[in-house]
Amino acid sequence: MQRIILCADDLARIRIAGPLGRYAEAIFAVDALRNTKSELFRTWRRRVIARMSRSVNGLDGVRRLVRVRGGAREILRAWSGGTETSDTARFSIPGLRQSQLLAAVDEMCQVAVQPYWSRVYSHLASAQNFRRDIMCGDGIEALLNSLGPGIRWHAPVLTIDSEGTPYVEPNGRGLLLSPSLFLQDAGVLVPSPPGTVEGSPVLVFPDRPHDHCGLLSDEGLLSMPAATRRSQENLAALMGRTRAAVLNGLRDGCSNGELAEKLGVTPAAVSQHTATLRNAGLISTRRSGSQVVHTVTALGRHLLRDGPESAELRGHAATGPHATGHSFPSGAPCPLTPDAIRTPTPVMPRSA
Repeated sequence: MQRIILCADDLARIRIAGPLGRYAEAIFAVDALRNTKSELFRTWRRRVIARMSRSVNGLDGVRRLVRVRGGAREILRAWSGGTETSDTARFSIPGLRQSQLLAAVDEMCQVAVQPYWSRVYSHLASAQNFRRDIMCGDGIEALLNSLGPGIRWHAPVLTIDSEGTPYVEPNGRGLLLSPSLFLQDAGVLVPSPPGTVEGSPVLVFPDRPHDHCGLLSDEGLLSMPAATRRSQENLAALMGRTRAAVLNGLRDGCSNGELAEKLGVTPAAVSQHTATLRNAGLISTRRSGSQVVHTVTALGRHLLRDGPESAELRGHAATGPHATGHSFPSGAPCPLTPDAIRTPTPVMPRSA
């Protein structure tokens, strides 16, 4: 059990970031690979194991990560706990030199995260926007209570049902919230690294899709031409004026009932249109209390803005350890920020 004591200055400095990056997700994916009970990761796990068996070198680095007793938490501590790159780094894993750790994490990223990264990133960017909407509309208390069943806010304490330092006090430095798809714990706190004063600790919380929606399905491994054709087919279904109005009506996020009232259509019609939009990757759906809430993804906002200069795709909030005062080991693969993600501008057929 971890408890974060947040003072008034901390609450005023709470920020919502995107994902820490694909390498952080690769570390969290170690636990997802070990967790055989999760239905969401079943197909993904089968694919990763198949790649490992077909690999010439057997992806020994990935196998060694899976055998680390402390799992992702221990790997993350060794990965981000210091800036040394020598094999005598301050935080280390027994039997795994620092140089071997960096190579193993890179292997894990390539085999388990990279093939799905565009869709994973889109989902997590949507989760970021969803939490921003909650904070703007309902306040900090609602935001902190929306981070998952294992995270609870009772002023001035934020309680996390996971192992770690029992009590953490940011002392006015604030708190950075970052969603993760692969994280299996209720939450993980990444403290400011040694030598920093102003850096905020990062609370990584799990965010799962409302339904599986093919996020980690075999379709993530389609060749680029086939994936492009599939995307064009999905987007072609958006030619109708009603679907365009639905997408535009979801800019600020709302439920089926609210959207039906706003557009003057039936909730059943809204459900059909939102299903098409979700399959095209333009909106995401998640449950908030008793309601199902739809929000526009980064790709959907890009389409609505009708240009390559979408702020969501460029990234208007600091993400990744380098942007938040956190430093991964020098020479290690750096987590990618939204600036490194470029989604092709979809071609939208003109409607009559």
